Amino acid sequence: MSAGSVLRRRWSKIAVDTALLAGFLTEFITREGPDYGLHSWVGIVLVPIIAAHLLGNAGWIRRVVARGRSDREFALGVLNAVLGVLAAVCILTGFPIWLEWSDAEFWAVTHTITGFLCIIVMFVHLWRNRSRIRQLAAVR
Repeated sequence: MSAGSVLRRRWSKIAVDTALLAGFLTEFITREGPDYGLHSWVGIVLVPIIAAHLLGNAGWIRRVVARGRSDREFALGVLNAVLGVLAAVCILTGFPIWLEWSDAEFWAVTHTITGFLCIIVMFVHLWRNRSRIRQLAAVR
């Protein structure tokens, strides 16, 4: 890989990860309104950003899954999987609320709980990845 492509990949990774952080924080901040539409649209926009983040880390994911418990980052992989499941449930339970398919309290409660847990686990995820974040952000 050339130095230019590494630099481009680094900056695209920073952009995706920053958009992901900004999106999660925006979701959390706008959860109560007054513009709940913004909350809904940011949630939808997060889907391709999450996909880009996962694709950008596909090699790491494959390695951890292949090695399982013998991988030194297995615990981080489990944490990331938990975050992924929470985010998926949060996003999926947002649709019946947003589209008014159902007024069942189940959707709102599940959406709220998984949303709060996503924020908590996201910050744990960032903390556990702090050395990678510092390396990525380091001026070279």
